[in-house]
Amino acid sequence: MLRAASNFNRYCLRRPALARQSFEEAHRVLPSLHAIFGTGKQARPTPFSLTPFLESPVFFNRMSAMCGRLTEILEKVGRMALKDPALLCAYKFPEHFLELLQINPGYDRLAPILRLDGHFVNGAFRLVETNADGSAGMNDSNAIESAVIRTPVYREFLRRQTFDSLDMVGPLVRMLLKYRGAHLGPIGILDLPGVSTASEFAAVRARISAFGAGALILTPRDLSYRRDLQANGRSLKFVYRRLVTSDALRHWDEITPLLQAYRLGRVRMVGSFRSELLHNKAILALLRHPHVRKKLTVAERAMIDRHVPRAAILTTASAEAAVSAKNSWVVKPLDAYGSRGVVVGRVTNRAGWVRALRKALREGRYLLQEYVAAPKESVLRVEKGRVGLSREMTSIGFFVYDGKMAGPYVRSGPTHPLSISYGAVTRPAFVVRPVGSSGGWVQPRPQLPKAGPRPGRV
Repeated sequence: MLRAASNFNRYCLRRPALARQSFEEAHRVLPSLHAIFGTGKQARPTPFSLTPFLESPVFFNRMSAMCGRLTEILEKVGRMALKDPALLCAYKFPEHFLELLQINPGYDRLAPILRLDGHFVNGAFRLVETNADGSAGMNDSNAIESAVIRTPVYREFLRRQTFDSLDMVGPLVRMLLKYRGAHLGPIGILDLPGVSTASEFAAVRARISAFGAGALILTPRDLSYRRDLQANGRSLKFVYRRLVTSDALRHWDEITPLLQAYRLGRVRMVGSFRSELLHNKAILALLRHPHVRKKLTVAERAMIDRHVPRAAILTTASAEAAVSAKNSWVVKPLDAYGSRGVVVGRVTNRAGWVRALRKALREGRYLLQEYVAAPKESVLRVEKGRVGLSREMTSIGFFVYDGKMAGPYVRSGPTHPLSISYGAVTRPAFVVRPVGSSGGWVQPRPQLPKAGPRPGRV
């Protein structure tokens, strides 16, 4: 559907005043839709481009099937690691965290919420990162889609085609309510104070309220433990954990009440601490571990070979080999997020690459991953009132709830890595059909939960 996006860009370039008006209208409405990046004086509407990511129902059906298969493979390998100390050591978890992995969260799935990030290369999706706990961006995407679809340039364009946005907040909330069940009270949305994605919590809370349930936005300082977990003096039985594990480890003492309740089975949490088995980048190395591959089916190994770049835990030997092949590799911390600590050999001089490898070896918790070039696309930018095109790298993440793909999170940017912190923008994504056509991709809805074990130690 690149041709449709190109037609959209050309239409905007021929009508710069209309494009500028459309951008400004969407920009003004984003805060009311909780699409804000940053907090305090640094807060601003989420950076976006008018240029849509457009694909057919056939594409989304194909991506839904692929995401489902990849997710089940990741779950299978994560469960292998949970039971095998030799595999588990690849994650380099601290001892006090290993104890938490043995606690039954009350459900079988390791990561009910997952985002699969990657690039399309010659038509094949290549998975470069998994995000479980703390996955963000679903509301930003939907808010931008809602804002731009009302603008003058889109109204003109929609005379010939139908654009459908894929709701990713509603399916998330339905899944949370499924895991909560009927008797666990309000949902506590937990993260550190001042995180850049905090506005999304308000959007999720509003949607939970629309479903007739309650939600509280919480930080660790709001929690206490007295016979059960308390949130500002109110009993709390269910937590939607946006606090990523790496932040939790840095604030261990502050989350003592949560840990007490979790150890005693007094709180159910999505995601549980087991979600780190799929969030941590060590999972990408384990997918190609010889012992793991022996336990996978031929079809599962083929899926990995097609969709997952080569990766391994960084060692002295692999670092030495990577020095002379820097254009082929990326080095990443195992448990960081927001592209922190990522060094791309292709855009780093030799001295900088050697320094990065030495630093990674000293710290001892890094992944060496095959470089996958993000495809470049023409993206409309409106900056200081000027409308222009920029050739930018594009990355796509697919949100997966309870093993089912909900929709895409598309970012384009001038530099690698593709993060808003590095100048990237979020793009609206739509299922596109000619006006009057019928049928298409239907978002799956989570089924009612089956009775499962209570949280507690296995």
